[in-house]
Amino acid sequence: MENYFGDPYMMWHDGIDTKSVIRLKGEERTKAEGMLIGAMKSGSYWGAIGLRELRSEKAVPHLKEMLPQATEMLKIHVAIALCVIEESTEYVGNIIEVLENDSEYFRLEAALSLKHFPIPEVIDALFRAVIDPEYLVRYHVCDSILHIYGIEDSIDQFEDIFAHIGIEYDPESEASINLAIEHYETASKMLKELVESKGKVRALTFDF
Repeated sequence: MENYFGDPYMMWHDGIDTKSVIRLKGEERTKAEGMLIGAMKSGSYWGAIGLRELRSEKAVPHLKEMLPQATEMLKIHVAIALCVIEESTEYVGNIIEVLENDSEYFRLEAALSLKHFPIPEVIDALFRAVIDPEYLVRYHVCDSILHIYGIEDSIDQFEDIFAHIGIEYDPESEASINLAIEHYETASKMLKELVESKGKVRALTFDF
C-alpha cells in the first residue's frame, strides 16, 4: 500500500506512480489486488486506477457493483477501469454523464479522460461541451478533440479558435452570456471544420 499510494502529501501534490503495480507478480499481485479493491470500495479512485493498471479481472464484479453508486472522480475511474479491463466502450456513458452534469473540477477530469475513447458518442459529447461555462473545461475539451483526431497541437496554437473559447462573460447579464455562447458555438464549428479537414480519428487501443 505504501509503495503504491506513498506519502499522502506527495500523493496529493505530485500524484502517484500508477505503473508501480505492473511489476508485481504471484502472491504480491494477488495481495495488491485485494488491497486495491478494498481501497476502491472505500471511495479511492486511485484504487480503481491501480486495478485498471493491473488489468484485474478479479476486480470486475466489484467495479460493476461500485459503478452505480460512484460519483465524480471515482465514477470516472471505475468506468475507465471497466472499459480497459474488458476492452469495451460500454461504460463510457458514465464519463460523459460527469462531463455534462458535475462540477467544474470533475467535468475537467472527464474531458481529459474522454480523449482515450475515439468513438462517435464521445466526439459528439465533446463538441457539445465546447460551450461549457468554464474556460478550463472548454480548453481541455478542445484539446481532447484535437487528440482524438491525431492533431498534437494544443488549442491555443489555433489562435482564431482560441480567441472564441477564451471569451469571458458577466454571469449577471443575460446578453453577455448569450454573446459568449455565440462565440463558443463559433469555436465548435471552426474546430469541427479543422479536424475534419486536417485530422483522422485515432484507433481505439485501451492504452492508458
